[in-house]
Amino acid sequence: MARRHSQGDPPVGPDNGRHGVARPRTGAAARGPRHRSGSPRRGARVDGHGADEDGRARPAAVPIAESRSQMTTFYNWVGELARAGTLPSDFQYPFLIRGFFCVLVLAPMLGGLSHLVVTRRMAFFSAALGQAALTGVAIGLLLGEPLNAPYGGMFGFCLLATLGMVFVKRHATLPPDTLIGVFHALTLGLGLCLLVAVTRQFNVHQVESVLFGSLLTVTDGDLALLLVVGVIVFALLIWQYNRLLLDSLSPPLSAASGSDSAFLEYFFALLLTVSIVVSLKIIGALLVEALVVVPAAAARNLAVGTRNYLVWSVVIAFLAGAGGLVISTRLLVPTGGAVVLAVSAIFFVTLAFRRLGRQG
Repeated sequence: MARRHSQGDPPVGPDNGRHGVARPRTGAAARGPRHRSGSPRRGARVDGHGADEDGRARPAAVPIAESRSQMTTFYNWVGELARAGTLPSDFQYPFLIRGFFCVLVLAPMLGGLSHLVVTRRMAFFSAALGQAALTGVAIGLLLGEPLNAPYGGMFGFCLLATLGMVFVKRHATLPPDTLIGVFHALTLGLGLCLLVAVTRQFNVHQVESVLFGSLLTVTDGDLALLLVVGVIVFALLIWQYNRLLLDSLSPPLSAASGSDSAFLEYFFALLLTVSIVVSLKIIGALLVEALVVVPAAAARNLAVGTRNYLVWSVVIAFLAGAGGLVISTRLLVPTGGAVVLAVSAIFFVTLAFRRLGRQG
């Protein structure tokens, strides 16, 4: 039975007006809006632009939408290759594609720095930087940075911690490992206190990705930042590689050749800081030291020269990253922990090969 409608409750049809009341279209309204030539109506699209309330053309926010559309098209294309069997089936998922590209960038970046970290005996320094990054995350969140990208707090605090550690190390009489241990304890204690304050505003599980690393939280923006930083770090490392290597192996000989030891120390510490900070969302603050130190330790069991040492460090870092990616997706464990397990396994395998080579 059709419902009766009072005057205050008219039926709603396709030709109804703003409030559901049918209005006949007569006169100019029936003929549609008329516009003078060359003057588009308000809000119309004009060559990819819109118009504001005053009728003035404004540029549309197209570049971001286009970049997202391009990334979506790329993910769909890779997914089709995975479904066709050309690529492993795991590449059907965009977060795994992003993770794989992160590994492609992290391997040469951290692997290239790894052997210099071991040669310069800065393993403990990288651990202290990881704890400083954790404190920087807490500071950034307390200052209102977004939960998925607190890069301002991380970069800022890690930069201050790096400059402080290098300055005190160069001007104090205590052993370097003792001084770095003091900074390590300071940043860890400060980070724990600030994390307690952060958990009053956020769920503690929301910051686990920074602690242990997670592929699920890596965005296209994180990947783009990692790519840009990776290219810059790699270019700067190539620029000063010979001087850094000579200063690592023989500081007196490096000084005699005219190199500025203070500049090289600050320069390398800053490269290491930037590399660690952009790697945190993949590896985690508590575990980033492993991918900075262990690849070089494993490469040392196989390398026969300096260049061979560098190549093996990069290769082992890539194998550890790819292996950790597989372990993380198969066993549903944090990415950082999986990468540490993979690189540790590679280290013990290379250690066994070295022992077998000596016995042979």
